[in-house]
Amino acid sequence: MFRFSSLFKPTPLFKELIILNLIANEKKITQRMISKAASISASMVNSYLESYANEGLIDIIYSSSRNVDYKITKKGEEQRKLLNIKYLESALDFYNQAKTECFNFFKQIIDKGYKNILFYGAGEVAELMLYVINNSIDCELNVLAVIDDDQSKIGNKIASYNIISFDNVNDYNYDGILISSYSNNEVIKNKLIQNQIEEEKILEFFD
Repeated sequence: MFRFSSLFKPTPLFKELIILNLIANEKKITQRMISKAASISASMVNSYLESYANEGLIDIIYSSSRNVDYKITKKGEEQRKLLNIKYLESALDFYNQAKTECFNFFKQIIDKGYKNILFYGAGEVAELMLYVINNSIDCELNVLAVIDDDQSKIGNKIASYNIISFDNVNDYNYDGILISSYSNNEVIKNKLIQNQIEEEKILEFFD
């Protein structure tokens, strides 16, 4: 499942969408849960909720001085659905652009003679790239496995591909290793070089 990355800072409308979705889908939502999910300081949560209540998007129900329930109104439900559609449209635009960027990159490395590759980094970037490969008829890349340094991931799968330890790299006959991580690109590249992986076999999307 794709998620909005921490790379993006939520706008006020996106925070509104997150909060309305939480109130609509969680029976016992708390201000602490809202603070964490919407990246809002705990001191600001109450201000947001009172604003939405004044707009008629939610009802705030006090069962006691300590127990507060939040219920989405009909107007709030309509607003929630509208915002979900708008953000779905935006997400599809971003996805289509990212898909094109990935496909063009894959075509370039295929033209250079790379076919059997290992990915390095089993995160969201790898998930998107593998999705593009799996759903592109014309992509001739053969992904052998995905390397990751997180021990909790090793032995699992990502997009149907095995996640392996770097120690198992020599078990595979690969043409190149594609660094499929943005935040750890330089760290991974340096590790590959230090472990005497030929530089022409190191493939970078974020270079």
